[in-house]
Amino acid sequence: MTHLSSMKSLVLAILALVFALNHVDALVFQRAPNVSPLLSKLDALIESTSSNPNDPNTQEEIKAMMVNISESRQGDQRKKLPGQWELIFTTEKEVNFFKTSWPFASVSDIVQDLDLYNSQSIDNSINFETGGKFAVTGTAKAIDGDSEFDRVGFEFKSAAITAWDKTFQIPPVGAGWFDTMYCDDCYRLSQDVRGDWSVFRRR
Repeated sequence: MTHLSSMKSLVLAILALVFALNHVDALVFQRAPNVSPLLSKLDALIESTSSNPNDPNTQEEIKAMMVNISESRQGDQRKKLPGQWELIFTTEKEVNFFKTSWPFASVSDIVQDLDLYNSQSIDNSINFETGGKFAVTGTAKAIDGDSEFDRVGFEFKSAAITAWDKTFQIPPVGAGWFDTMYCDDCYRLSQDVRGDWSVFRRR
């Protein structure tokens, strides 16, 4: 009887464990849904409004989607940051001026090369269709912050403008930080020290 009672208890314990694991899986799924449809929708919205990135209504819609997507993040988002990224959306007025109002040449792309863990470097460049560019280079590293997101500190050490086959050195533009709201193999969502929001696509 004791042996049968022990077997019964063991079976009940296993069944309870299976139920608990299934319950945990369901909870995890609710907290971390598949964000691919949201990211595709975000990309399409950005593409459809690229000619008017400063529209406040569009910016608020994109920011709301970014917050929604950020709720699916798991672990330290900075681990996937290293690589080359193309900026596809930002609320930063200076960058949007180059994209929409710069009178001398059209912007072909805006690119960031980021390496937190080896060279600890950051390189930003606004590239123009004429072959010119505005570039800044500096250092970047993971830092602790008071935000719920994962923070990166940076300091630009040099800056240069290339135009008419000549390069002109200009003073670097300072230091700051940005928080990574979400990052995967394709997309990266960020907020920065100035309160600007940005979306990048991996190259």
